[in-house]
Amino acid sequence: MPTQARENIATEHEPPAQLPIEPPAPVPWRIVGEVLKTYIICEDDQSNVWLIDKHAAHERIRFDALKENPQPLMAQTLLLPLTVALEADDYAAALQNLPTLSQFGFQCEDFGDGTLLLRAIPADIRMEDAAATVEELCHKLTLGRADPAAARDELLHTMACKSAIKAGMTTDPAEWRVLVDKVQSGAIQYCPHGRPVKYRLSRYEIEKFFKRA
Repeated sequence: MPTQARENIATEHEPPAQLPIEPPAPVPWRIVGEVLKTYIICEDDQSNVWLIDKHAAHERIRFDALKENPQPLMAQTLLLPLTVALEADDYAAALQNLPTLSQFGFQCEDFGDGTLLLRAIPADIRMEDAAATVEELCHKLTLGRADPAAARDELLHTMACKSAIKAGMTTDPAEWRVLVDKVQSGAIQYCPHGRPVKYRLSRYEIEKFFKRA
């Protein structure tokens, strides 16, 4: 038998190549609702109930996004500039770090007598939070002079906290879904300050409380 024919016969009898078996996709947690405008309640397919702190979860998402983005934050110009009065040390630190504040979306200039004039703020910071955020940033600049890398992380903590969904703030189910999926995937476990973003209650724990187990 010709060699080519023998190869063709061998090929015909070879078992088909096995495709890699992918693990089944996890069942998305069912969102039951929200309580206290702060905690999202979910149920998984193992009869566990989960409470998710929406501020802590969103703060972690914001922190990670800010840390990965080296570009200056998008700023919005204020129609009427704000004045921000600072303690002496914080004021001195602010004047030395105006470019840093600009990187974070705060366009400031010296207004004299311990005061900054704020002409623009980051697009995702609410107007009512702007002055307090600048005060906190400037104070952290004072504390972090000896370690610029640590100071930057502290600044990012502040920005993430101020731009995240607040406890008590009304949010819609589409926002809940984004947060829940991130928590379920394990992408976020703790807020930037180390607080947990979720808490699990097993069916046994619940039924034991109600004396069903």
